[in-house]
Amino acid sequence: MKAKAGLLSLPEELLFYILSFLPWRDILRCTSSCNALRHIYTSESSSELQYAIELGSQRLLPVSSNHIPVAERLRLLRENASAWFKFDLDSFETISIPEKFHRFTTTYITNGHACFWNPIIDSVRIFPVLPSQETIKRDFSPGSLCAVSNISDIDVFMDPAQNLLAIAYAISGDNYPYDKESYIELLTLDGDGVHPQAAGRTLFMSDLWLPERRENFVRWCWKLEGFEKYIAFLRFAPLFDVTGSSVYSKWCLHIWDWQHSTSSNSMLSGSTTLDLDFGRSIDFCFLGNDRLLIISDNLELYLIEDMSRPPQLLARFLLPASVFNLKCCTPTSDIACSSHPEIQAQQVTWVSDPKYRVLSLVSHPSGLDFVISTTIFFDDFSDLEGMSPIIPWIYWGPSNVRIFLHDFPCRLGVSGSRALNPFPAAGATNPDDEYRLHMMDFSPSAVRRHQQGLGRLVDEPSTVYNRESGEYLTTFLPYVEVVSDRTFEFGEFVEIWLDRDKIYLFKEHLDIDPNDTDELEVIEM
Repeated sequence: MKAKAGLLSLPEELLFYILSFLPWRDILRCTSSCNALRHIYTSESSSELQYAIELGSQRLLPVSSNHIPVAERLRLLRENASAWFKFDLDSFETISIPEKFHRFTTTYITNGHACFWNPIIDSVRIFPVLPSQETIKRDFSPGSLCAVSNISDIDVFMDPAQNLLAIAYAISGDNYPYDKESYIELLTLDGDGVHPQAAGRTLFMSDLWLPERRENFVRWCWKLEGFEKYIAFLRFAPLFDVTGSSVYSKWCLHIWDWQHSTSSNSMLSGSTTLDLDFGRSIDFCFLGNDRLLIISDNLELYLIEDMSRPPQLLARFLLPASVFNLKCCTPTSDIACSSHPEIQAQQVTWVSDPKYRVLSLVSHPSGLDFVISTTIFFDDFSDLEGMSPIIPWIYWGPSNVRIFLHDFPCRLGVSGSRALNPFPAAGATNPDDEYRLHMMDFSPSAVRRHQQGLGRLVDEPSTVYNRESGEYLTTFLPYVEVVSDRTFEFGEFVEIWLDRDKIYLFKEHLDIDPNDTDELEVIEM
């Protein structure tokens, strides 16, 4: 009888082809248990297998990048895993901020661009942070944002990766703005036309009453945010009592798939307390392509796949009872899925997996920063009756969260699985002492790969004091950290952003000296 041919009798090219269809963990199992398969994996011709395993172990997802050879992508990816261990804060460039964006301005960094919007003068500017980047550069003069006449702009969202400019506005009239006439315009950042991927020029929203005078509606009462194909708009309307004081507000969150429809029934609404000191008491953030997190007294997780109906509640995560007024620090995007040709040429080759990112929430009244692993939000939450579970803090919080004291007057910088935050330098005894930046990587691969001399592994529990309630909160999400040698004064910068290979510090000068100017410090890692 003729012996049957075994797997290893196949040509090496065919074995390589078969392995390429396996998940990265299964490739590791096969190559760890068979010397012949391991030889294939370690050969110079197996860069694609090694790249797949490296992506999986770092919890990253591939992005189309056919213009970059796979061997080069593998080299960049391996450098990415360790480059942050030796970030040099003394090597930086400083960019001056235009004077008209020194005050009352929303500022953020996304996809290598600095974005500014001053709602007082209704002016927008976007430019590449480093001059060598030939990408989008645009300066909208006051009043030129929207072609529609007799309007008041409410909020602006810019996404250079998709060449998208979204403008929420209301038609001004004698009874401004009565929200039956409020819309969102979808334009291109590098031109004046309708975005080519948009279902239409204008997104239509549901009715929600707003104050009669713009000055009676403070800036934080709305939020326009986008993530890939989704745009969401959160609005608040104060509810006044008989004395004219506003204690409660009505809120409404409207979500669109802007590439497929200009209307949507995907809405959430409710009422909440109105806090004039700390801003909106409801916040939200996108968690990948199909999930949304509502941040209030607790965290509510929703599925947002179907725009024809309200988002589906998946689970409610209870927070410590004494923590309130949490705000989401939107992570800096680490992906460049661009429709703009000049950005496409510089496109990155991977993106962090939404299941393994970290999210930063800050509670200013409590003086606490929460760094949360998003892994917990991707479990299967349906119980036997199909109900959405309520998960107490003790069962999900301590093992999936690290809480830090919010000492420095700026938010954490968050991107992918990494967070960047200033902490008092060793030996500091009061808030005016020196601070150092701590780079923290919460990815399982960073913790698993930790080696002596490459940062400090923090896996022991830590306890912080909640100044609002007087209670102590203990958490133990593990991470690896590196501490900068450079020190900063308290309040030396007011915003911090972190992306794939750069750190951005926004320095605001409040002195009367007209020679002083706001600056953006760009640090290469």
